Amino acid sequence: MQAAKATATTEVWRLSDGILQRGEGMVIVEEPLEILVDGSPYSVIMRTPGDDIHLAAGFCLAEGLIDTARDIGSIQSCEAEDPNRVAVTRAGERAREETPPRPVPRIIASSCGLCGRELIEDVAKRLPEIETDYRVSANDLLALGRRLQQEQQYFRPTGGTHAAGLFDAVGDLLSSAEDVGRHNALDKAIGRLLVAGRLEEARVAVLSGRCSFEMAQKVARAGIPVAASVSAPTALAIELAQRAGLTMVGFLRESTLTVYVDQGRIDGLQ
Repeated sequence: MQAAKATATTEVWRLSDGILQRGEGMVIVEEPLEILVDGSPYSVIMRTPGDDIHLAAGFCLAEGLIDTARDIGSIQSCEAEDPNRVAVTRAGERAREETPPRPVPRIIASSCGLCGRELIEDVAKRLPEIETDYRVSANDLLALGRRLQQEQQYFRPTGGTHAAGLFDAVGDLLSSAEDVGRHNALDKAIGRLLVAGRLEEARVAVLSGRCSFEMAQKVARAGIPVAASVSAPTALAIELAQRAGLTMVGFLRESTLTVYVDQGRIDGLQ
């Protein structure tokens, strides 16, 4: 069965010099991916096809279904029966756990401070504390943001993807991914390093969109000390970063950035 493509073409009308002209446009593909854990359906994610194995690995890490690559017995794409399905089988102690139920969506209003504090307490107890003497300069972070832009091969023709890039202590790009969803892009980038056994090398996660609570949680679960996003973090994400020992930077643009949570890792702060 032929693998699904990440982009597609469609008929469009473009306005140029006051005249609408027929043409062809490229758009990003969005399809559902079902993730099975230990033989049972666990979640369905809307994603851009490609890197599905890494997406499933990163997703399972973020969900707390696994803690390390050793907890993965196998990850297999079910292309023969359905290209939009990946089966994850856990190993070791995790394999002896009860098969996890399908998660119940939790909806929390942004105005609900009590719910937010309860959620922070619950998540913070399950996050590893990030301890490292890694430091980075503002100029180096700007350079990492520019590097991620260069890696966005699908965004240039479609304008419809998010991206995530993971960098090591000397600023080398370890892993990057694009997807229609910002959560998926980060899971793919993290999952690739997790499967390769190199996740502990990551020091900075650069994100193309805003850093929400869920995005901060994924970075913290991966043990990455710095999260830098093109847009703003949310108040709940900042609180999580403070609790988890995560450095959080927002509005990472061409020549500007804003540090929201330092944790002693950004050089040159007054």
